[in-house]
Amino acid sequence: MLRILAVDDHPIFRKGLVALIKGEYVDSDIMEAENGEEAIDLIRSTAFDIIILDIDMPEKSGIDVLDFLKQNQIDTRALILTMHNDELFFNEAFNRGAKGFLLKEDSSIEIIECIKRVMADQPFVSKKLNSFLENRSKFNEEINRIKEALSSLTKSEMNTLKLVTQNKTSKEIAELLFVTEKSVENYRSRICKKLDLSGGSNTLYKWCIQNKELIL
Repeated sequence: MLRILAVDDHPIFRKGLVALIKGEYVDSDIMEAENGEEAIDLIRSTAFDIIILDIDMPEKSGIDVLDFLKQNQIDTRALILTMHNDELFFNEAFNRGAKGFLLKEDSSIEIIECIKRVMADQPFVSKKLNSFLENRSKFNEEINRIKEALSSLTKSEMNTLKLVTQNKTSKEIAELLFVTEKSVENYRSRICKKLDLSGGSNTLYKWCIQNKELIL
């Protein structure tokens, strides 16, 4: 008997997913969780063959659950089923041990196919995300470069960067950090140098928006 955990904070979607799986796997035992925290509690007490995770959920995210599985060496197969067509999420999920990645807009046939492939220990990716799979190696190299650059920032520079992400001006950042506006401009200049950024005054802000998940 297949034991499955469906984790999604939208009850209507979750119930539909359960019904879809039951239609294919009549004898399966399917449990439900509405957030990552609840999922982790269930995982601690129950052995699942497969776990289907949304990414963006209250309490703990799907990525947090993947981290928990990896850190505790829990023998189960996890796949992501999300609305986020995002290359960063895609790569973070596979880096943390996901075996499949689907979009909620994918067909029911593709969802069932993903479950079958993952259960056979074969990775499965939504057809709409094939380009992400092809770019995965190059993308990971760039993400690692960015993470290394971020780790080189001082505390003041990182605090400045987080406030730039909130679209704060240098004057506003200076007031919040209790430093001079000139100091903030120096922080911004050093950040751009470490991140290898060049361009106009909005270059850093645009970079922050594109890489927000790596900063906050």
